[in-house]
Amino acid sequence: MKFKTLVKSTALMVVVALSILPAQAQNDPLKQYGIKGASLTRTTSVNSPKSYTVNGKTYTTYGSSGAKAYSKNGIASYYHRKFQGRRTSSGEPYNANLYTAAHKTLPINSYALVTNLHNNKKTIVRINDRGPFSRDRIIDLSYTAAREIGLIARGVGQVKVEALHVAANGNISGAGVKTLAKYARTEAASERLVNMEKSERKKRLNEPKTFKEQYSLKMLNLPSEKLANDMITRLALDNVNTEVNHRNGRYEIHFGPLKDKQVTTQLKAKLQKIAGENPLVVYTHKN
Repeated sequence: MKFKTLVKSTALMVVVALSILPAQAQNDPLKQYGIKGASLTRTTSVNSPKSYTVNGKTYTTYGSSGAKAYSKNGIASYYHRKFQGRRTSSGEPYNANLYTAAHKTLPINSYALVTNLHNNKKTIVRINDRGPFSRDRIIDLSYTAAREIGLIARGVGQVKVEALHVAANGNISGAGVKTLAKYARTEAASERLVNMEKSERKKRLNEPKTFKEQYSLKMLNLPSEKLANDMITRLALDNVNTEVNHRNGRYEIHFGPLKDKQVTTQLKAKLQKIAGENPLVVYTHKN
């Protein structure tokens, strides 16, 4: 009798597991949008705005409409490994292997689409902590999320943060919906995006996926950070992202993504006039 009971229990467990898998797949952003990140399962609870004070500065969390409209460019960093297991603002322990993040004002358990503006890599994180309480950073990512978009080597990077909210029925709204729509892999994934007209969603889903070629430029082997920043100032570039990185005792400047090949060629010519023998590298990537 005991053996039969065990067999029945095991069979029941298998049936339950099989019934759960489809729902998990439906909420997997990699399967839905080709973007690795937090499973879009938890309903976002948006309460009335609340204020809290840290280091003498008061922060007010977003209410419903403000949270969904949130979209901002700024600097991101990530949690040091020493924070593993420490309690977050949500009450759960920090886990470096999960796709989570700290944000000062987005609702706890809401989501954000984070794009590295240097390489266009994306991830989806769940906000489960408050911070970073630094004037120059807008979000701190878990180690796994930072690795996914290529921030580990540099430590910090320019990102775009777009809010995402999941309703009780599974629909997704927020500033990041427009971006997700470009990457929807199935009709079901597209249908979850409530900020788009139904006809437009279907039209985009049926269109062949096209990728725009983008250009970036890198100047290598500069002896000092000051020289790199002075060079950027002399160039007086408009609407071009620049980033100075330290590598093996030397410095390099990243320019881009650039609008097109013509702009890249013009910038390269300018740099060659003032760069001397410093090597230049032009590379392309798909958007």
